[in-house]
Amino acid sequence: MCLSSSEPFADTPTKLVLYLKTQSHVRIPRLSRRRRMWREEKKMEMINLKLYMENQNIIRENEKLREKALLLHQENKALFSLLHQTKKISSVP
Repeated sequence: MCLSSSEPFADTPTKLVLYLKTQSHVRIPRLSRRRRMWREEKKMEMINLKLYMENQNIIRENEKLREKALLLHQENKALFSLLHQTKKISSVP
């Protein structure tokens, strides 16, 4: 082992690994920023997915209500025509 070497653990990779494991966690700003951005992107994707699913449910419910409204409109027209016919019959002497 050479003591004057600029790399103290160059000849023994296991010592380097042990040295790195014992050191405190070093924060790398760009890496932290990337991780934070990645987490925020994933969070936004989940929010987007939830909103998409909610929107799909609203669209389905809207279609059901539209069908009910159409049926009620048809029923209303039929009842109105029956009412109109009974008025004609009762007004004839």
